[in-house]
Amino acid sequence: MPRSRLYTLLLLFAILIWMGFACSRKTSGPTIQKGFIDLTDYSFVKKGPISLKGQWIIFWNWMPAPEEVLHRLQRINGKEIRRESPLDYMKLPGRWNGHELTDGSAASGIGYATFALRYHGLAADDMHRLAFRMKDALTAYRIFIADDSAGLISEPVMTNGVVGTSEATSVPQHLPLVAPLPANLSNGWIIFQVSNFHDGVGGPIYPLILGTESQLLLQREDKRSRDFLVLGVLLVMSLYHLGLYFQRKEDRSSLWFSVFNAILALRMLLTEKYIQSWWPEPNETAFEWMMKFDYATVFLAVPVFFFFLQTVFPWKPSHKLRWPVWIIAGLFLLTLIFPQRVYGPIATFYFIWALIMSLWMLVGVFVAMKKEELGAGISFTGLLALMVGGIHDTLLAEGVIASMYLLPYAFIFFVIAQSYILVRRFSHAFHTAEHLSQNLAREVAVQTAQLEERNKQLEDITRQRTLFFQNISHELRTPLTLIYGLLESVDQGDYGPTGKNLQRPLASLQKNTRQLLRLINQLLDLSRIEAGQVKMNMQAVNISRILGELVESYQELAERKRIRLEVNLKPDVYVSGDGEKLEKVFYNLMSNAMKFTPEGGRVEIALAQDTREAKIRFKDSGPGIAETDQRRIFHRFFQADGARTGHQEGTGIGLAIVKEFIELHDGKLELESRSGEGATFVVVLKSLLDPNAENYRGKTTLYRADSEQTRGERAEPKGNRPGRPEILVVEDSEDMRAFIAHVLRNDYNVVLAKNGKEGVTLAREKKPDLILTDVMMPVMDGPAMIAELKSDPTLESIPCAILSARMELEDDDNSSNADFFLAKPFKPAELKNAVQEFLHAAKDAAESMDSANSRDSRGSN
Repeated sequence: MPRSRLYTLLLLFAILIWMGFACSRKTSGPTIQKGFIDLTDYSFVKKGPISLKGQWIIFWNWMPAPEEVLHRLQRINGKEIRRESPLDYMKLPGRWNGHELTDGSAASGIGYATFALRYHGLAADDMHRLAFRMKDALTAYRIFIADDSAGLISEPVMTNGVVGTSEATSVPQHLPLVAPLPANLSNGWIIFQVSNFHDGVGGPIYPLILGTESQLLLQREDKRSRDFLVLGVLLVMSLYHLGLYFQRKEDRSSLWFSVFNAILALRMLLTEKYIQSWWPEPNETAFEWMMKFDYATVFLAVPVFFFFLQTVFPWKPSHKLRWPVWIIAGLFLLTLIFPQRVYGPIATFYFIWALIMSLWMLVGVFVAMKKEELGAGISFTGLLALMVGGIHDTLLAEGVIASMYLLPYAFIFFVIAQSYILVRRFSHAFHTAEHLSQNLAREVAVQTAQLEERNKQLEDITRQRTLFFQNISHELRTPLTLIYGLLESVDQGDYGPTGKNLQRPLASLQKNTRQLLRLINQLLDLSRIEAGQVKMNMQAVNISRILGELVESYQELAERKRIRLEVNLKPDVYVSGDGEKLEKVFYNLMSNAMKFTPEGGRVEIALAQDTREAKIRFKDSGPGIAETDQRRIFHRFFQADGARTGHQEGTGIGLAIVKEFIELHDGKLELESRSGEGATFVVVLKSLLDPNAENYRGKTTLYRADSEQTRGERAEPKGNRPGRPEILVVEDSEDMRAFIAHVLRNDYNVVLAKNGKEGVTLAREKKPDLILTDVMMPVMDGPAMIAELKSDPTLESIPCAILSARMELEDDDNSSNADFFLAKPFKPAELKNAVQEFLHAAKDAAESMDSANSRDSRGSN
């Protein structure tokens, strides 16, 4: 089909739609002439409802009680109404702004009036009860019926808002209503009182419709069905194009089109009074806000739609209007701070501006159509439909015509046209992409397969490396526990008194054992970081205490190297973090400062805090770091050359781990240094002003960190007593079993097993009070043994504790069956305290369960 014929058909289709909506069904019926309507022989059932349009009697600025109005009207008979008389008439529906009164004056928008209509020959039966239907009047109204037979109905048959003679006594409301009329009406008066003190335009701008109640209700539901169909289309298109924008954000046309749809949907909800129905009672505040949103949709629709067209069909002259359209819309939006009666008349000028912009946009699309840009012709047709609909709605809003709002329906037609454009563009892009993909598909497939294979190999390597480090952790921590524990036992005199000449060698051995443990931990931490398996145990951490203990531990080294420690720590500074990882951060920075500071030098440790941040500064007087090395100093395995070469020792991964851990805390690590002038490392963390706040309380962890017990503190041994608890130790290392038995033998009965299978057998036989087990063992490992014990109803109540590295516990899902954990290496005193705590916790849990079971049994009885 030729393109011109398609556009012609679409234009004719749009005209037919508008004609169907704009031209209401005409019914032959009586007309209103000079305040009188004759309804004799008119059948509402057969001919349908009628709009009471025509000349109504108007009493300007007169609003007495209905009895007084009726008394005045009764002096006027039907014949006098039809003849020339001094009465003032006004054609309804319409606004009374500028209406010429009998005295030659003109009515203003602000005021009130009483309208009257004499009806004759009205008839209805009980099966077809009559009713009134009205959208609204500006801005409050009430309707009374005074029938010659039934008399004056004291209560209004229909009311909207509160009618008054001043702003203080009136309340505006826009609410479409259908109200039934009393039965057995024949001849009488319709008294229609309207007041307006809140809008720049006043009067009944919509017709009062008279018909049977069933007909009017059916009309209302039919209109609602059409409205919600339009709303559904607008909302679906808005969400659809918003989704397109998020898929391809560089295409702004989808965003503007989505916003334009949303604006029109909101405007339709407001102009058709659906949102107003949420406030059925008169409310002046709700009225003002609804009107502000109503006018805001008009002010925003023009620039949004302009930007949409400019992104679809860029036109150089329109580019200069990009800011002016928003500035003008913004100025009119500022008028919304005033009451509606102020900005309502001003908005008329914006409607003129909108008409000018519509013509300008029409010209821009026409130019694009002449250039044969893709979709310009169909867009021109749709824009023309939008412009006609906008003009129609503007005239309707100004009261020039009485019809229905057509812009949403015109927009549906534009959506169809726009969908055609999108289909054309998508089809064009698809064919282009298909052509390109045919040449690239094979190469992409080959490259993808290679990348997937490499990724798989890297994942396997990472997994194997992580497993290797876990195994190394287990194999190294067990002998470290023995060495560390035996040294501690010797130091505490478990193997006899030690002379003063052995105290320094023992302290040196303990120190180097701790150093070896930290080096192992660094390798494990690096493995976890590279594998992406770092877990944070967030809690409130007192970094003042950590730094104080850190400085105290380096006091002896500082005295030996004659290094002056300058300490300035603010007390009780808390941050939200992982205490273990922060301790590693501070240890590494302190260790570096001490390592690179020469004898007679100075190391400064300072802690400051403000409302947002805590800053920890480590400053040394060493050789400093060259500027060329400062960026690489945090790289893994990097060691600076130059001035610090003579001091190098270690693995070169400490600062890399420090930086990773600080970034996991959303903190910063700053370095200030010049070669020969020392180095300053500053750690910046988010401070925690309330460490007891619920959101920062650390969760109870099953991991026990290294004991804070310093050298010289000793656990008090427990005396032997009959019936003491029995501990089952399951450990594959004979030396480790002997060490644990040696530590616990004075307080507990200890039973030993070398693997998980023996542990299960001895647990069934001995029913111990506590089981201590290693993780990695031959035949059956620790987690598997615990799982089997917990699956046995006779053994599931025995508390089980795992002795191993924290990394192993976090990586083993089966370890979650354990009741307690203790990290290797540990000191003898730590082991004793942990066993005591485990037994106490298990006892409390058992007593709580027995108490709960006892209450349940009493409740069942």
